[in-house]
Amino acid sequence: ADGGEAYSKPGLSTAVARRQQADELIQKDAASLALEFNCEIHTRTRVTAIDRRRRRLSLEAGRGAEQLDYDKLVLALGADARVFPTEGSETLDIATVNDLDDYRRWRERIGDQGRILLIGAGLIGCEFANDLGSVGFQVNVVDPAPWPLARLLPQVMGEMLVDALQQTGCRFHLGRKVVRYLSSASGPIAQLDDGTRIAFDHALSAVGLAPRTQLAKAAGLETGAGIITDRQMRTSDPHIFALGDCVQTDVGPLPFIAPLLAQVSVLADSLSKQHASLQLPALPVLVKTPALALVVCPPPPGSSGDWQLEISAAQSAKALFCDPEGNPLGFALCGEQTQQQKELAKTMPYLLPPKPRYLKPVKAKVKPQDMSHHPHECLICRWVYDPAVGDPENGVAPGTPWSEVPDDWICPGCGAYKDDFALAA
Repeated sequence: ADGGEAYSKPGLSTAVARRQQADELIQKDAASLALEFNCEIHTRTRVTAIDRRRRRLSLEAGRGAEQLDYDKLVLALGADARVFPTEGSETLDIATVNDLDDYRRWRERIGDQGRILLIGAGLIGCEFANDLGSVGFQVNVVDPAPWPLARLLPQVMGEMLVDALQQTGCRFHLGRKVVRYLSSASGPIAQLDDGTRIAFDHALSAVGLAPRTQLAKAAGLETGAGIITDRQMRTSDPHIFALGDCVQTDVGPLPFIAPLLAQVSVLADSLSKQHASLQLPALPVLVKTPALALVVCPPPPGSSGDWQLEISAAQSAKALFCDPEGNPLGFALCGEQTQQQKELAKTMPYLLPPKPRYLKPVKAKVKPQDMSHHPHECLICRWVYDPAVGDPENGVAPGTPWSEVPDDWICPGCGAYKDDFALAA
């Protein structure tokens, strides 16, 4: 439905601080991608219906209605950013930033200064708060939870994050919610449930995502919180697959990069009639809040337990989420403790148990002494490190052999470590 450009979606919540316009985030346009992958890309085109019996899509584009037949269909529909309906909200244009088009509108709207009402103090809300506050916007953050990232952090670490973001000029209204929007001569006003009134120029909603299931549901596919798939990424129709933010696997929807890439790898095998099965290790997430270095690794959904906290400095702490028997199921790290993420991640349980790992055979022509200059492949997401190309964005210069890649380097595709790589076939 958009322009088909390739860009880094995680970069949307840090782009204002980098003074980037939307076009500067584009890595490749649709025409370049179509040429590179030998495919057709229909931009600014929406699928309005799926005819499963005929295996046919109904499309709506600028040139009118069209149809497209398929043998196999992959639904990669993503998710919609939520906006909670509130009295008076129908008179406002409350923004969400969930794709490049959203960011383009948001960036043009806010300019370089102003008062921002930010609704939500979860992962994305905190990243946007840091992004906007660090370049001088007046940011007021409202969330009904008692501390930010309340589902991912113990209270003490949440309070550390508040302290750090307040240093950028952000103000927090926690344990509060907007009950109505009012108009005034100086602009809109948000009234909170305790009577506090906040004047603002622009409002941004960051209260989570809702998987896009409407198209699948209308086609009669099985849906729940997302489009339900098996571990081969098949839906209830054997000719239709799904992946990404719209999907509900055995562990529910997972709106993160690492599970998406794992799903893509399995999907490729499924489409080529191989027998891969989705496996998901622990998923540490780097929270993009430069004001406070922060890594979270959520426990499996539905886990019971408590946080065990160790504070090593004013802005440095480690917390383990342990079950009633004392077994660690997840962790949160801030400040200098984030250096422990690699070792801790190895001790965490898998979200979905892994299948046995089999290393791909190395081509016979590759001599042992040349292995360090041979491409290495991530066993989780199949991202390939090519020594000739390196990874300049993460400090690894072109020409760096595998043996000289730092041990703390992580896979740009999924965040895996060097131990999770093997020689590429």
